[in-house]
Amino acid sequence: MVRRVTLREVAQEAQVSVATASLVLNNKPSRISQPTQQRIRDVARRLHYVVNENARGLVTNETRLIALIVPDIENMFFASLSKCLETECRRNGYQLFISNSDDDRTLERRLMRNFVGRDIDGLLLIPSIDSYTDRALLRDQICASPCPIVIIDRLITADICDGVGFDNELGGRLAAKKLLCAGHRRFACITGNKDSVNANTRCYGFLKTLQEHEVPADSILTLDGNYRFSGGYDAADAVADFGATCLFCCNDLMALGAIDRFRELGIAIPADISIIGYDNIVKRFGLLTRLTTVEQNVSELASQSWQCLYRHIQHHDSGRNCAEANDLLLLEPQLVEGDTVAQAPIFR
Repeated sequence: MVRRVTLREVAQEAQVSVATASLVLNNKPSRISQPTQQRIRDVARRLHYVVNENARGLVTNETRLIALIVPDIENMFFASLSKCLETECRRNGYQLFISNSDDDRTLERRLMRNFVGRDIDGLLLIPSIDSYTDRALLRDQICASPCPIVIIDRLITADICDGVGFDNELGGRLAAKKLLCAGHRRFACITGNKDSVNANTRCYGFLKTLQEHEVPADSILTLDGNYRFSGGYDAADAVADFGATCLFCCNDLMALGAIDRFRELGIAIPADISIIGYDNIVKRFGLLTRLTTVEQNVSELASQSWQCLYRHIQHHDSGRNCAEANDLLLLEPQLVEGDTVAQAPIFR
């Protein structure tokens, strides 16, 4: 086993004090000249010196570690958001640990406990579906946390601590207005998981806008989905049988599934049926379909979430402090035009 080079050895080789070497190698503000800083870094590189994070944490009372718990890492939106959050953390000198809760409250609770036990500086949490019905338990765990916690996207617990997400009702309204302006009068909507507040709120905004424009209830079909490709694919036959001229899916993946099934049925898009998705993750993953969709800008969400957490880290807030703050930041989604919406067909 190779012996670990110490900070003292780097300082001796660079002919500086240990304190000076520590300031430079830990990127601390100082008045040390640039030539001296460069000499210290050159020596550290030549000796293969690695900063002892545990020792630094004892001195600074911070580990520079952030944890992110996501409910489904295979979900394209969460995968993209995780990547953007990792970039934000790295840019600011922090390392991000990512774990998947599989939308299970028991696993989520264990992950939160394990991460907090590792003395992380902060936790970013996208709650599991199960936490929607177990808010008291989640509140207790957040309030007992010694590190700050910020909730992202699924804001059902935003009264527990700070939360950052998008205005889902507005997103549903944007989709409805686009289809109404295209002359459609027979609508279908595929929601996400039945317990998903985000999907239900998007659907509510969509249906509320149709109601405000006096669209008859018997001209609207609402179907349960699952946020996966199969959810859109499996629901497409019912949409076709209903005779809908347009379809709103509560995420892009279900929209892609519906498109695939419609093509198998010989239904042309958008000539026979118009489709709007939600998230705008298709382009980010290099897929060729130019889907009309409601965009949730993951880069903006990641940036705002990080800034919110970092403010608490700077003030050394505990979970309890966050619980008293409970600020909610709602970002505005945007409609992105693609090739999947056209004027309603004259005959159906």
